[in-house]
Amino acid sequence: MGYTVRTKILKEYYDDTSGRYSQKANLDIEIVVDMFNTVEQYDRVILFSGDGDFERAIELLRSKNTHITVVSTEGMIARELRNATDRYIDLNDIKDSIEKQDY
Repeated sequence: MGYTVRTKILKEYYDDTSGRYSQKANLDIEIVVDMFNTVEQYDRVILFSGDGDFERAIELLRSKNTHITVVSTEGMIARELRNATDRYIDLNDIKDSIEKQDY
């Protein structure tokens, strides 16, 4: 269907201050490398992230006439990323369309 799903084993971190464990995947660089290695194969990107680290990559892709849609949630999207995109979709606005229905 034209979608690529990337997965990565989560790394677990322990925070001495809070005494809690957290998990993180750090997929940013893999996503950006994939986007630039395949840029000739598409003219639209839908990025599910609110991470401002993607801002520069998005700007470069837009300079190659690639249309960028970012899907995230208010309060979880960096202002820089939202400003760099062509279109922003709030997950809360499409929740009913994508949420699994319990029957």
